[in-house]
Amino acid sequence: MSGGDPNVGSQGSGGPNQRLLDILAHAANDFIALPTSASSGVIDRTLREVGELFMVDRAYLFEIHENGRQMSNTREWCAPGVSPERENLQDLPTDICDWWMGMLRTGQAINLASLDELPAEARGSRAILEPQGIQSLLALPLIRDGRLTGFVGFDHVRSRRVWGPVEVAILKLLVGFFGQSFERARAEQRLLLAATVFDHAHEGIFVTDANQKILEVNPGFTQITGYTRQDAVGQTPQLLSSNTHEPAFYEALWKSVLTTGHWRGEIRNLRKSGEPYLETLTISAVHGDHGGVTHYVGVFQDITQLKRQQERLQYMAYNDHLTDLPNRAQLARTMTQTLAQSQRSGDMVAVCYLDLDHFKPVNDRHGHDAGDRLLQETARRLKSALRGGDTVARLGGDEFAMLLQGLTSEADCREVLDRVLKCVREPFPITPEMSETLSASIGVRLVPADDLLERDPDALLRQADQAMYVAKQEGRGHAHFFDARSDSDSAKRKSRIGQVERSLQAGDFVILFQPIVDLKTGEPVLAEALIRWRMPGDTLKAPGEWLDAIKEHRLMVDLGAFVLERALESCRTWQDAGFRSGVSVNVSARELRERDFAQNLRRLLKSLGPWPSSLLKLEVVESAALHDLAAISRLIQECSAEGVRFSLDDFGTGYSSLSYLKQLPTASLKIDQSFVAHMLFDEGDRAIVAGVIELARVFGRSSIAEGVESTAHMKLLRSMGCDLAQGYGIAEPMRLERYMNWCRAWPERRMAIMGLENDS
Repeated sequence: MSGGDPNVGSQGSGGPNQRLLDILAHAANDFIALPTSASSGVIDRTLREVGELFMVDRAYLFEIHENGRQMSNTREWCAPGVSPERENLQDLPTDICDWWMGMLRTGQAINLASLDELPAEARGSRAILEPQGIQSLLALPLIRDGRLTGFVGFDHVRSRRVWGPVEVAILKLLVGFFGQSFERARAEQRLLLAATVFDHAHEGIFVTDANQKILEVNPGFTQITGYTRQDAVGQTPQLLSSNTHEPAFYEALWKSVLTTGHWRGEIRNLRKSGEPYLETLTISAVHGDHGGVTHYVGVFQDITQLKRQQERLQYMAYNDHLTDLPNRAQLARTMTQTLAQSQRSGDMVAVCYLDLDHFKPVNDRHGHDAGDRLLQETARRLKSALRGGDTVARLGGDEFAMLLQGLTSEADCREVLDRVLKCVREPFPITPEMSETLSASIGVRLVPADDLLERDPDALLRQADQAMYVAKQEGRGHAHFFDARSDSDSAKRKSRIGQVERSLQAGDFVILFQPIVDLKTGEPVLAEALIRWRMPGDTLKAPGEWLDAIKEHRLMVDLGAFVLERALESCRTWQDAGFRSGVSVNVSARELRERDFAQNLRRLLKSLGPWPSSLLKLEVVESAALHDLAAISRLIQECSAEGVRFSLDDFGTGYSSLSYLKQLPTASLKIDQSFVAHMLFDEGDRAIVAGVIELARVFGRSSIAEGVESTAHMKLLRSMGCDLAQGYGIAEPMRLERYMNWCRAWPERRMAIMGLENDS
């Protein structure tokens, strides 16, 4: 099932809602500019364009007869391969679908994802809809002067669709245009019927003599202008002048009337109250028997409200609905103009890409309403921090763009950006008692006036985006200026992040398991979960080839959650099969900085049901623990309360100290494989391994040696008092099914492989 997103109404120049706004703007312009005889064609075209845009099967218009008791399908567009229903839907009695008509009369849209959503009292509506094979539909009322005159509908018969609120809101404007065009057409027809129509026309009508003295006006004239017949007769149309048009405008108007016999256009006049209004005016010359002009007839319609709707559509097409800032489409137009001006003035332009740091956790903690208010406040602060002539736009989410012009140096730019960074760092009030403090990372592409090689707005914005990513990598909260040479690595990292993200969504990552065994008994105690990236041809790429690119990115948290969930599910599988080993999972520094890490872990363990959490061991890299010793210590204690154990990984490769070893409540120390690999022939490495084993014993931790390649390694480690070991000398990393087969075969092989047959 597909559906509209209520928050994407202006998220880019190419999205469905943007194209829908373009369609409606086109229709609105035609309803104003074209004669009413063309309205049917405009309606047919618009139904087709909307239908094709949203892959609708049928788009149609029903009109209710004047008696209100019957209705007919008067306009219908069908997608290729869909049978039309118009001939079957003529003169239907309205009272067989009271529920349907009741909803529409109150101005409500009928938005059904399935006919199953019809209430029990809608039997008549169901009887009409089901034979047409309708799966889902949207119907919007045509209401004029408080009376339901018809409705516009969009049906899906080959699929289902839920229409989003932004789509429904925009389409309601479309239906309003249809209704106005019908009313305008009816009014013009009444003008042609008889002289009595003069008194009933909604348009204003005035008749003058050859000297432009008003002889007669109709009630529509009075309703629109506020001037009574007594006020107008004897005056000239100058009575309505707003004095906003130049004399040349009126000269061209009357020249057209005298040479062609008529003039049609838009004109701004004043009501009697002094209120300005916009009208479409047609002035026609009436010729007598001898060919001379005897009268002039003016017919006009107040299009003020229609024009405002058109302007609103234009605004929605180029502005962000949440913050009222320009959107990406408007920013591109402004950038083109600003870059052209900079070439003439000789000044520099700065294209800046701003992203709020850690906005998502704030949004998750306090809800989307609070997040929206924070974004609106950010928009207000950015506008106040910039200079006159500068531009700030919202690109989507928590990303903004700024266009700084009239710069003479990089120092000028930094001065403005310092104000921007400072205003963002001010606390954001969430509630009267609570506030949040954020920072922003900014990427800057400085464009000198003589930089003629790169003037494309999209390319400049991409370069500013790359620079912003570098600012994130450098620690956030500051601005980074784009440099093509130094930022090439940043572009590669960003590309790699995109590849990893797409592969994670596509299920292209697999988990392997490498056994960790007791050196004294050979029993499998744990299996370390190791992630691999599955490439075409089923080859597996180790983390060393791609992990660095994402280690400080939010994606690292998603990847870690994936590994942890799959590892626990696999451990549950082999436990159910009778194998007693637990599972060990590496946790990155990025994951540990997440405030809700312990809470998410607790939730995941609970989802597994009655299952001992002591089977899970989390491996923390020594350097990650050093990042914030106190915070990591608290996190370990919180998780340990749930029964989860911790191991300090790669011990000895960082800045080991007895002080922090004492503070971290880990259950074991893992000796880095770089020391274990050469311990058989390197006395220094052998001494380090022995020292770590002794440290673990003194502090009440178990010791684990990784990188064990041979039986000789295992014998020496066992003699040193090491507790556990893993490495290719025992088994390589394996997929789940192969690991379980290894567990079945291991008891018969372990004595020989581990050198236990001669030990007593």
